[in-house]
Amino acid sequence: MRQILTIILFLSGRICLANMASPVLEGTRTGSAFSSHDIDILKEKIYLKIDKDFKTAFYRIEYLIRTDTSGQQIPMLFIAKDYNGNFSVWVDNREIKVLDVPYEYKTIRHTPFEKFSNSFNRSSRDEEGETVEIFWQENSGTIYYLNDLKYFEIDLTKGEHQIRVEYMANVWTDRSDWVKEYSFRYSLSPAKYWKSFDNLEITLDASDFTYPLTTNLGKPNKGQNDGISVWNFSELPADFFEVIYKPGINGFAKAMIAVRPIGMALIFFVLTAFLHLIGIKKYRRKEPAKKHSRIVITGSIILPFIVLLIYMFSFNIIDLIIGDAASNYHGYYFLAIILYPFVMPVYWIIMWLADKRIKGRIINNS
Repeated sequence: MRQILTIILFLSGRICLANMASPVLEGTRTGSAFSSHDIDILKEKIYLKIDKDFKTAFYRIEYLIRTDTSGQQIPMLFIAKDYNGNFSVWVDNREIKVLDVPYEYKTIRHTPFEKFSNSFNRSSRDEEGETVEIFWQENSGTIYYLNDLKYFEIDLTKGEHQIRVEYMANVWTDRSDWVKEYSFRYSLSPAKYWKSFDNLEITLDASDFTYPLTTNLGKPNKGQNDGISVWNFSELPADFFEVIYKPGINGFAKAMIAVRPIGMALIFFVLTAFLHLIGIKKYRRKEPAKKHSRIVITGSIILPFIVLLIYMFSFNIIDLIIGDAASNYHGYYFLAIILYPFVMPVYWIIMWLADKRIKGRIINNS
């Protein structure tokens, strides 16, 4: 028994370490551009095309802007992390080189980025520079510094211009539930800092993907989520735009998820405790004079341990039934074995009292 406990505790430690990471495996993090004081973004058009496997998505973002000044300037800053391949920008159909903000620029003051001051907040510690909070999850923003962003510099004439951004995005995977949830996310929160917000158009092209999708944008103005859908907004609909795919599972898997590991363990406990009581009665009929019942002792040691094992390994059983869509992420469930020293004595006392009562009835009736 000691060796078995040692092995279980070792395995639980390994699995706990594996589950310490976040349940969300982040994909590409991009979003609307930050604009300078001199730029007015008149319209943003987002086109998103999902691939047939829901692993990558092509993004094309088009901005219609108006600048109040002429000459060399930095009109936009971008957040772009973990994209697949290139992050490309065109201004009036001419491709422009995109650069990372130099690491030494930790503050916008006295830098070429001063005209973005309306987008940044001062840090609590002055030397850390300004920060901006960007959202890809509900009520959960990520803090970025100026040197986390990208920019381009160009000579613009006063008036209207078109800027186009293209890149390939990688999927996000949320493992916080039994079934994995896949998504592509695009932060709209930088648009809060624009001089004005006039028009946002989002087009989702899911014509190559054959399974049902959902979004956080509500019903589209045109089309369906299983084809080409279009949304139009005159104000920000949310802090981020999300396209979600959750694989379907069979009815048996749904039933097992509803029962849950605790339900499986309780069902097994009730059945085995009932059989244990039957065994105690049979033993007492044969050995009514015995002071101690070996059935009580053996069952009280083994059954609580088995019930805890059933609880722990039922997570893997349910994952196996779900199949490839299973998240396989369940936190610290293997620590349930720690309850054994507390559960076993309680169960033993209950069965000892039951045995004592059965023994008394048999002696009184004989």
